[in-house]
Amino acid sequence: MSALIHDIKYGTRQLIRSPGFTVVAIVSLALGIGVNTAIFSLLNAVWMRSLPVPDPHALRVVNWSGHNARLSHYSGGAGDAKRDRTGAMVSGSFPYPVYRDFKERVEGCSGVFAFCELQGLTVVGPKGAATAAAMMVSGDFFEGYGARAALGRTLRPSDESSDAEPVAVITYRWWEKEYDLDPEVIGRMIIVNGHPFTIVGVMPRTYCGPQVGDMAQMYVTMSAQSSLSPDHPLDARDHWWATIMMRLEPEADETQLRAAMEGLFLQTLSVPGQGTQMEDPRIHLVDGSRGLLGMRRQMAMGLAVLMGAVGLVLMIACANLAGLLLARGAARRQELTVRAALGAGRGRLVRQLLTESLVLSLVGAGLGLLAAIWIKAAVLGLIPDSLESFHLDVGIDLRVLLFTLSAAMATSLFFGLLPALRVTRVDLCSGLKSHKTLGVPGLRLGKVLVAAQVGLSVLLLVGAGLLIQTLVNLYRTDLGFSTDRILVFGLNPGQAGYEGDDSVRFYDQIEADIASLPGVRSVALSGDGLLAGRRASNAFSIPRRLQQTDQDLQADVLDVSEAFFQTMGIPLRRGRTFERTDTPSQPGVVIVNEVFARTFFAHEDPVGQLIRMNNKDYRIVGLCGDAKYDRVQREIEPTLYFSHRQARPGAMVFEVRAASDPLALVPAVRRIVADLDRTIPLEQISTQLQLLKASITPERIFTYLCSALALLGVLLSCIGLYGLLAFMVTRRTGEIGVRMALGAAPRDIAWPVMRSALWMAACGLLVGVPVALALTRVLRSVLYGVTPHDPIAIVAAVVLVLSVAALAAWIPARRAAKVDPMEALRYE
Repeated sequence: MSALIHDIKYGTRQLIRSPGFTVVAIVSLALGIGVNTAIFSLLNAVWMRSLPVPDPHALRVVNWSGHNARLSHYSGGAGDAKRDRTGAMVSGSFPYPVYRDFKERVEGCSGVFAFCELQGLTVVGPKGAATAAAMMVSGDFFEGYGARAALGRTLRPSDESSDAEPVAVITYRWWEKEYDLDPEVIGRMIIVNGHPFTIVGVMPRTYCGPQVGDMAQMYVTMSAQSSLSPDHPLDARDHWWATIMMRLEPEADETQLRAAMEGLFLQTLSVPGQGTQMEDPRIHLVDGSRGLLGMRRQMAMGLAVLMGAVGLVLMIACANLAGLLLARGAARRQELTVRAALGAGRGRLVRQLLTESLVLSLVGAGLGLLAAIWIKAAVLGLIPDSLESFHLDVGIDLRVLLFTLSAAMATSLFFGLLPALRVTRVDLCSGLKSHKTLGVPGLRLGKVLVAAQVGLSVLLLVGAGLLIQTLVNLYRTDLGFSTDRILVFGLNPGQAGYEGDDSVRFYDQIEADIASLPGVRSVALSGDGLLAGRRASNAFSIPRRLQQTDQDLQADVLDVSEAFFQTMGIPLRRGRTFERTDTPSQPGVVIVNEVFARTFFAHEDPVGQLIRMNNKDYRIVGLCGDAKYDRVQREIEPTLYFSHRQARPGAMVFEVRAASDPLALVPAVRRIVADLDRTIPLEQISTQLQLLKASITPERIFTYLCSALALLGVLLSCIGLYGLLAFMVTRRTGEIGVRMALGAAPRDIAWPVMRSALWMAACGLLVGVPVALALTRVLRSVLYGVTPHDPIAIVAAVVLVLSVAALAAWIPARRAAKVDPMEALRYE
């Protein structure tokens, strides 16, 4: 131990004596380890960390799977459907009666609970009306989940009874935002969609729901279903919307438990008249220690790719430092030779040099941990304001600290061992001479390390280039509608008690008042905002094609107003748009897009044709241009536009085309809505351009991060190349002086330096480009409008690398060309 302490003290003194080298090394390591720690902390929060509840490994998420599943009323929810390798549909959404069956008739679990997230609720509190999300849960949710309230109590099974007072539990963030942490909040009344609820509890600040990024601000019992979510009936076995989790008993047999649950599940599927079909239905109990994995899996895939990218950056930093240590070791050759002559064995010298590397790594890791906190905050800052309620706990825990320490230890070996072994291979006779040339083996190894840095940088640059092209393509893609100067906001008068014709009159009045504002060109309504991430689809049939069933034909559907196509700039190709006379008492009408016409009426005019949906006939009265619906990345599907008057609208989205800045209209729009009904808040206010940017947020964040990492990698490579060339010029000062004294021109001195730099860069490119072509396939799923082998990205990376290499070589080459022969010979 005393020898180790001595090595640390001696190594620290040596590093202090070389401040330039030490600062460059520590900054490089801090950046390399910092970005790795930051991304790992995000990956840890999203994928690795268990839920902060007692015994999380006893939790299970209930899923089902089945082939050829036909569900009459499937609402998805937290358990969105997907396909497994066999083609079976897999989902975590169940009819609520199935939860009751599991709870009452399945043994081997200490708790079964169900929940469903509700978005866009109107909540009236002490600071006025606001839009919030809630989790509708079974009464035993908190008991089964294992969470306790910080203030008051949680929900109980008795709160679910029909005669119980409606109660709610709010989150710490909502308590802080709406009640300023008032301890007297318990017992206060809160109005949700026009219905009063009594606050009985506040969850702790550290509380985390079963879904990563849980956006719910409050929890209510399933008994609130009739008032908050009538589309989710509690007694219907053909409505699939509830997510089910359970907590296993210590000695539970999961095989027997799953078999019992499958039997109960089959009973639900066999109920006649439900319109539900499924082949080979199965129940699966998925590890719930990390909660629901759907969103976690999506986020973790991107973070895993980023971990690979930051790993490359750290490898570049290590190769960079290895080259610098080689140069530094050559400069310390006499010192090491003297120590060897005094009896120090090679192992002792290697240990000393590795100790210096370890000191560098530990200091770099400490600063990297601080840098990781800033980097992590910067990454989270890229999340748009529209997701302000998105919550993700990315604190530094023991796993992150161990990762950082492991990274420090590994990097110290990675960049320290090879130089230590190389420079301790001393020859006492030659080493004791005043000798200022770098040996050939060391020079070759330094060049190999620089070429390796260049090759790794090419990987990052090609990947970043592909992502940049993807982002540009997403921004430039033809949306089919205009995003210029359009204000978008939502209203839901149904939450204030408006129904049927009252809702239509409410929307008509708001539309007319907004249209009369100065600077407003036109006003429209739609069931969903374009590019808002939501879409609806439905099955339909063509009556005169009797051989096709409803399930054979599927199309996206959207309810819109008369001015929708004009306001959004969607061209009407043929026929007419909707009219105010298209009321429920009139024959149903529909407008279709061009994809619909090509798909279902390829050889005939769609205008005038009949389609049938939900047992009602609609006549196609117009053909409009194609337009993106929910996401930029998604291909345009066959789309049916219905008149919002005939659909008897619920929540609607307003699109207001302005003459100038659309956000300047917001105060006036707020006054108009408040004058008509103060209990109805404006929801999700934005512009259409902001919705476009928000729809490509994952790609934008991914591109920004990968581009920053690529630039960091190039910068480190540039430093490494510059350091090696500068060292070569310094060590060859005497040789350069002799050549210049013999008549060599400055260009004859500078060109070999430039040539050496370009040669090392070319070697790195020869290896890096083929490897990049092989590895960029992992980005295929996130690319849009560009292939993984895009020549533009590859050529751009090559040009940038060669340019940076030339720039890094320019200063050493210029310095070599300006060497004074007399000074050089005197120095030698």
